[in-house]
Amino acid sequence: MLDILLDLVFPRDCIGCAREGVLLCRACADVGSLDVRELGGVRVRSCAPYAGALRAAITEFKHGRRAFASDLATILVPFVDASMTLVPVPTTRRRRAERGFDQTVVLARRLQRTCGVRVAELLGRRGSAAQHGRSRAQRLAASGRFCVRRSPAASERRLVLFDDVRTTGATLLDAAAALEHSGLHVAEALTLAWTPKEHR
Repeated sequence: MLDILLDLVFPRDCIGCAREGVLLCRACADVGSLDVRELGGVRVRSCAPYAGALRAAITEFKHGRRAFASDLATILVPFVDASMTLVPVPTTRRRRAERGFDQTVVLARRLQRTCGVRVAELLGRRGSAAQHGRSRAQRLAASGRFCVRRSPAASERRLVLFDDVRTTGATLLDAAAALEHSGLHVAEALTLAWTPKEHR
């Protein structure tokens, strides 16, 4: 209901260029700037820089405007395939309560509906400390924040960690460590956005 009310109050125009019919177009999302790197032995693909219109769209999404999920998921479609099982990196309980949803799970479920990728919510979150507002050193030092809630089914073997924004990579590494400690192999990781160094 909140989504419907927000769409009535705010026009459905691109947050970057005001193009009608979408909340974020591919051009404004800067999708051509794919970043690929190895972090702790895990290959991480990040679709676009967390800046400009994409940053504004993700911020709106995190502040409760779920209508952005469709256009944000569209950005991710070329980077997923049906052989993957996306494992969303969960947000904290406090953030989920504030927003009314877990943004990474919402995006993963949208991809499941649109392109048939599997989703397995294997990870649980310990504690309530968020990464937002922490220094780079504090982010990198954080560990032990995740636990594995269940084992994947036989059809969920190609596990791909999935998160909305990669800053230092510490959260992905911590989540991957929890899965590996439970005997599960992380094939790779995928994020919607990556944070340029000047914004970390």
